[in-house]
Amino acid sequence: MASGGRAVDIHIALQRAKWKIRDLQQKLSNKQTSLEGPEETSLSTWTPSKELRDSLVEMYKANPRVNVELRQRLPSPAILHYSDRPVISLDLDHCNWPQAPQDPQELLTSPSPLSYRRPDSLLSYQSSLGGTREMEVDLATSRGSSPLAEMSVDGGKASRGPRSPVLRTHQVTVDGSFHQDIDFGRFDRDKNASFLLKELDALRDINKKLQEQLVQKEKELQRWEVEEQLRGEQWEAQGWERPAAILNEVLAAQKDRDQALMSRLLLANEERDEALVRARQLQQVAKLENLDLDDCDQDVDALLQRVCNADSVQEVEQFGSVLVQHLCLARQRRNDITAQEMKAVMHERDRSVTKCKQLEQNLVQKQEQRATKEELLKLQGERDRALEERQQLELELQTLRAGHSSVDLISHPTQSPAEAVSVSTATSPMMVLQEVTPLQVQLQHVLKEKQKVMTELQRCQEAEREARDQVHRLERLVEVLRKKVGTGSLRAVI
Repeated sequence: MASGGRAVDIHIALQRAKWKIRDLQQKLSNKQTSLEGPEETSLSTWTPSKELRDSLVEMYKANPRVNVELRQRLPSPAILHYSDRPVISLDLDHCNWPQAPQDPQELLTSPSPLSYRRPDSLLSYQSSLGGTREMEVDLATSRGSSPLAEMSVDGGKASRGPRSPVLRTHQVTVDGSFHQDIDFGRFDRDKNASFLLKELDALRDINKKLQEQLVQKEKELQRWEVEEQLRGEQWEAQGWERPAAILNEVLAAQKDRDQALMSRLLLANEERDEALVRARQLQQVAKLENLDLDDCDQDVDALLQRVCNADSVQEVEQFGSVLVQHLCLARQRRNDITAQEMKAVMHERDRSVTKCKQLEQNLVQKQEQRATKEELLKLQGERDRALEERQQLELELQTLRAGHSSVDLISHPTQSPAEAVSVSTATSPMMVLQEVTPLQVQLQHVLKEKQKVMTELQRCQEAEREARDQVHRLERLVEVLRKKVGTGSLRAVI
């Protein structure tokens, strides 16, 4: 896109330079044809200045073809003399010069260099038969960013504008009775050279600006391309995130499946090896069962005799394996028997220990009961002493009552002594009963507890006797088992 815009700009600049040169050539040719006459014709050579040629030729150093074309299209040298002619009015209003755009962007937006209008006529000749004739040449230059000039000759009126002020006006008055020779050669040469130099400078400036803009646009284009590439990569990365996650999940699931499959294969191999080992063991057992033995429960001596009488290695191996099996079975049986007996002994021991603990508890209870008995005896002694004291108190009370009754008889002679004695006898048994009842209740409780303690003591003595007997039996059983394990015969154990 940037290279296409650059090519369009260069093409437009070249077309404008070509049109300027063509306009100048057409102007010179028109002047030559208009000034040629039968009276006086003179040819003069005009050589462009070195500055103009250098500026025209070296305008585009990057493209040598443009320089060659500019050299070829430079106007041919000629000197034009004008004499014996009527008043000539040089009108350049109809010459529509192409202006350089105010902004280099306008040059980019121009559709085609053909949009510029070619000048219809560069020179118009006007002559009058009598009177005074005037010739005005208005030269205007623009002040803006465009250095192009607008030339207009308008019959004495100067076109003025905000951006193209009139610099100078020349009026030439010629009498109709004689002819004046006007030397336009140098005038046109200098003006054309100045205009061309200004336009070339403007074109150089525009070209520089366009090149700078082109560099900026290329940088922006590169930046946009990098940004678009980054955006595309980001979109592509975002688009690949979900497939990558799915792929990771698939790979993880496949890995788990492979691990499960390998574990199953390992388990199957282990089961196969175990099955092979079992099959070999069964084969060996089957071979041993096929032996020609008279009795499977033969003793060790018979098996040893057969091993000694064997004639081949196979028989020795067979009988030896049978002997080893018998020995292993005997050892296993003996171990089983001892284990069972030891379990029974341990069980009995545990039972005896529990019983001993119970007996100890009973003994403690009996000791407590003995202490209660002693307390009971103490209470009985205290009761006896209390009864004795009560009897003494009753005797003292009776004596006091007798004394009191005598005093009452003395103080109350009306009351008989028999009534007094009856009152005293009625009150004394009631008091005695009230004092005796709690002691009797305590005595009954103590007697009941004594009976319970006696029965419990008898039961504990019987349990202790049974425990001693059982411990004695267990000790004898242990001694018997020790004898069997240490000095007993193998045949008897089997």
